[in-house]
Amino acid sequence: MLTAPAAIPFHGVMRRLFIMLFCFWGPGAMAQPQALSIPAHPAEQAANGPAVLDAMLWQPAGRGPHPAIILLHGCAGMRNRAGQPFPRDTDWAQRLSRLGYLVLQVDSLTPRGESSLCGQGNDRRIRVSVERARDAYAALLFLQARGDVKPDRIALMGWSNGGGTVLWTLGRDNRARPAGLRHDFAAAVAFYPGCRTLSERRDPWQPVAPVLLLVGEADDWTPAPPCITLAARSGGRLEAHAYPGAHHDFDAPDTPQRVLRGIGGTASGTATIGTHPAAREDALRRVPEFLARVMPAR
Repeated sequence: MLTAPAAIPFHGVMRRLFIMLFCFWGPGAMAQPQALSIPAHPAEQAANGPAVLDAMLWQPAGRGPHPAIILLHGCAGMRNRAGQPFPRDTDWAQRLSRLGYLVLQVDSLTPRGESSLCGQGNDRRIRVSVERARDAYAALLFLQARGDVKPDRIALMGWSNGGGTVLWTLGRDNRARPAGLRHDFAAAVAFYPGCRTLSERRDPWQPVAPVLLLVGEADDWTPAPPCITLAARSGGRLEAHAYPGAHHDFDAPDTPQRVLRGIGGTASGTATIGTHPAAREDALRRVPEFLARVMPAR
């Protein structure tokens, strides 16, 4: 016997409509981001680190206040060798801004005189658990001081090295968390992070907010199995999804599959990257659905 489907509330219909538009909207023509400097974490300044961090701000339409998302780049930094922003990060920033999020991209490398952390041992100079976690909280404090941002509706999102930073930053025992913080991150998204260290901890890693983790099953740079283990031990606050056949950078637009060499963190010193169309399409749907569910822009 067939039954009529349950009625979908109007706000649910509108949310689904916005998500559908998000999936089909490409970068297109829109306002350019504003380049700015934000104050670094007090601990960085005390340790002779940078006093300010480079950033790019994407302003959504409307007066606000808006929910916001902080984007953390991968080991190659926020810009390529030609000084241009990486298409993957720009694509996501534009799409999220069009959904009504104020988006802030933070550069952890240039203010410290670095151009890449991808080589063997380079990630020890700027650590995901220390310097980059501090940068994430510096960005949070900067946004919370703005009148056009909802201070309790700020998410963190990163890729690869930036994805690892997301996990360390959201951990309940993260020492970079400022004392007396009124509102912590409300949600987080981690693309293909390195999960091995956190997954092998004796005391299970526990996030302070819901986290969505997306990784490729064929990733030979940051393998999926440790991330699945981490999710199983996280107390239900980490949603992990692994895409069959997808490699590192699966969500990057129009990136032919290729093998990188001289890569740190892999036994062979190589890693495969490239767009996986099906995984990318799913991520473009899954991320905004997750954010709308766990961090509603009320």
